[in-house]
Amino acid sequence: MIKKQPVLLAPYIKTRFPYDKLKICRSCNHFTVLGEEKCPICGKSALQQVEKRAASKLRRSLWGSRTIVLLLLAFGLIMSQSTMQTIWLALGGTSLLALLWTMQRRSTPALLQIELDKLFRKEAYSLITGLAHDREMAISVFHGGNKTLAYEMLREIGALVHTDQLRIEQILLLQSFVLRKDMDLMLDPLLMDQFDPDLVEYIGELAKIRRDLLKENTFRYVLLHESHILKMEHGESILVNVTSAAVRLKRYMVLYPYLIVRYARKLPKDRFLRLYRMVQSNAQTSNGPLYEEVMAIYNEKYKFDEDFQLGKRNRD
Repeated sequence: MIKKQPVLLAPYIKTRFPYDKLKICRSCNHFTVLGEEKCPICGKSALQQVEKRAASKLRRSLWGSRTIVLLLLAFGLIMSQSTMQTIWLALGGTSLLALLWTMQRRSTPALLQIELDKLFRKEAYSLITGLAHDREMAISVFHGGNKTLAYEMLREIGALVHTDQLRIEQILLLQSFVLRKDMDLMLDPLLMDQFDPDLVEYIGELAKIRRDLLKENTFRYVLLHESHILKMEHGESILVNVTSAAVRLKRYMVLYPYLIVRYARKLPKDRFLRLYRMVQSNAQTSNGPLYEEVMAIYNEKYKFDEDFQLGKRNRD
């Protein structure tokens, strides 16, 4: 059995868009998402946020449109043949310029997204190469013995690169750590379509220390691969822990009743007590297989338990 090491993970800083941490070198157009100060390829301090690069190009484009209007206005004023014509041209040109300015300001967010799309399409090869280089740096750090930093680097890359290989690498590193409740952990971004025992082991760990991270995608994954999980050494125990997490919210109880039915009998007393109370108070589950199973377990194991009787007296 591999000995797990205690670690301190840096908190993951979430951003509005996945590309917000992505930088591009002004000198060699190398992309990186690792927060470097200097470009790892050319060594120059020329890295800038991709959004700043796109915003700079957009500003030049917008000023180009304004310059054309100003030149047309100036040409019209020069060619005007009377004072009245000059006044009308000045008023019309100023109004057109003000309208253009207003429209550009209102459409700037949409135009910026278009400019970013152009940048990513134009530099697609450099982007792929840059992120691949970032991963190689993370693997190099791992081989150097710094597993914590290697995971944090892969975590940043994973915000942009959604491949099972990268997910597996993160999961394997996480499974080599002593996981704690106070850690900034994640689960949804690491879920895959295919069955992976390391992912299942990780889900089982989180089901014990961070039930809040188990959401609908996780329960669907577990249901899809339940037969494979049961063949694992501690598969049933993992499924019981996942069921304990499902008891956390009424919504999960309504969405996944058959998962709960299959493992309700093996739930710890405190989790079954929570399930019992939720079933009793929820009209949507006041009948059907889940209700019948819960009541059967209650009558068999907990009918005279003081904790369960206290709940009944409080409701009465």
